[in-house]
Amino acid sequence: MKRLLTLLLLFQFGVFAQDSATVELCTYKQAHLQTYSVSSGPNQYYWYVDGGIIEGNNTGHSILVNWFNVPYNVYLVQVHVISNEGCFGDTSQLWVDIDQCSFDGIYIPNSFTPGTLDGVNDVFKAVGNNIERMKMYIFNRWGEPIHEIHNINGSWDGTYLGEPCQEDVYVWFLEFKFEGNDFDEELRGHVTLIR
Repeated sequence: MKRLLTLLLLFQFGVFAQDSATVELCTYKQAHLQTYSVSSGPNQYYWYVDGGIIEGNNTGHSILVNWFNVPYNVYLVQVHVISNEGCFGDTSQLWVDIDQCSFDGIYIPNSFTPGTLDGVNDVFKAVGNNIERMKMYIFNRWGEPIHEIHNINGSWDGTYLGEPCQEDVYVWFLEFKFEGNDFDEELRGHVTLIR
């Protein structure tokens, strides 16, 4: 999901994020990586990130943090200065606030279990926000159309002409438009019907 990164406390000796005080991290295209850098000081550091995952080395002038699927909360990012002799020196920190903000995105599950009567995952449907319009077409393995969904609230219950479809992999094609966009987008994929 799209998240909002708010820098609450700036580092004492010039550590900065790649953008200003607010950064949108997760769009539907999964732009969820954030770079943090040290602008001056010794040439070796040790970075610690609470919640996010440091991609690669955590001892350089900069780090790349992956905030994908991090629960909403406030997280600590710290950098420790390490002298040329290997001794830890000053530590600076900032607090990162991961919040939900407006979300333009769409999620399509890869399996569902119709007919289980447990009320969980009983229908196949797209999930998203700020979708102006959409159409989804579902096909069997021979390419025959078996179901259409005409809006974000529509779903498929795993039947065709009133009869339960067999356990199998089905292909889907999705056309949709986000609110405020001037263009339509397309996605293709498959879903496994499990009985």
